[in-house]
Amino acid sequence: MKRIGVDLGGTKTEIILTGENALDVIERKRIPTEREKGYTWIVQLVAGLIRDYQSLIDEEHVIGMAIPGSISPQTGLVQNANTTCLIDQPLKKDLEELVEHEVFMENDANCFALSEALMGAGQGKEMVLGIIMGTGMGGGIVHHGKIWKGVHDNAGEWGHICLDLDGPECWCGQKGCMELYLSGMGVQRIYQEYTNQTKTLQEIYRDYASENDPNAQKTMTDFIYYFGRCMASLINIFDPSILVIGGGVSNLPILYTEGQASANRQLFNTRLPVPIVKNELGDSSGIYGAALLAG
Repeated sequence: MKRIGVDLGGTKTEIILTGENALDVIERKRIPTEREKGYTWIVQLVAGLIRDYQSLIDEEHVIGMAIPGSISPQTGLVQNANTTCLIDQPLKKDLEELVEHEVFMENDANCFALSEALMGAGQGKEMVLGIIMGTGMGGGIVHHGKIWKGVHDNAGEWGHICLDLDGPECWCGQKGCMELYLSGMGVQRIYQEYTNQTKTLQEIYRDYASENDPNAQKTMTDFIYYFGRCMASLINIFDPSILVIGGGVSNLPILYTEGQASANRQLFNTRLPVPIVKNELGDSSGIYGAALLAG
């Protein structure tokens, strides 16, 4: 059996063709999404990619797709998508009609968590929390090898849990969301509050590590406190086996030293720390998870 996996992102869309083992990649392609062209463009783009790969297959195959949102189990429409032209659209139905095949769809963070639970850093663990810390923040929950989505397909949206009622306003309409403190943009925001200057996450961390900038030191101290507070809250709620970090922020080594220690200090049961580790499958975690959705 062959697998087709698609990762629909706001900037790029990637597709892979694999064998039964999703890591056995036969073909791979990545192209710009151009989401500014709208919903119809995106559907046609993805359908064209899938049809191209279907033409290479002369046997049974399955199709899975990671999307920047989720499919409402009540309406069948896309919800909570940061590619806003997808919201309230029947993406699954429209795509299945065009490719004449069932397409399994999941939130991209769920796909990340699934691949890391089955083939990556969480392999063999009972409950894996996948934490995405990139431009934004989100996550997924995998229990006994299966995605746990919740009644409304919203489980894992901890990026929009409030850390500070008096904090800055988030794009979601709330204030003080975790995403505003723990995403790459969040770290930049904290630094800008101290300095009125803009630096990239990499520049801030470089200056922190070299001890050349006191404001970078303060920024990273704040960041590590909030990281520990957030991770400890998730551990208190879910009591997971492991937390696997993905996204651009996952490349900061401090997460797995000072960040782990900060979380341990803030746990309800400080004698039972849970390991916080970097992902093993890198930027491809999401698309491998998409390929794994069926079968």
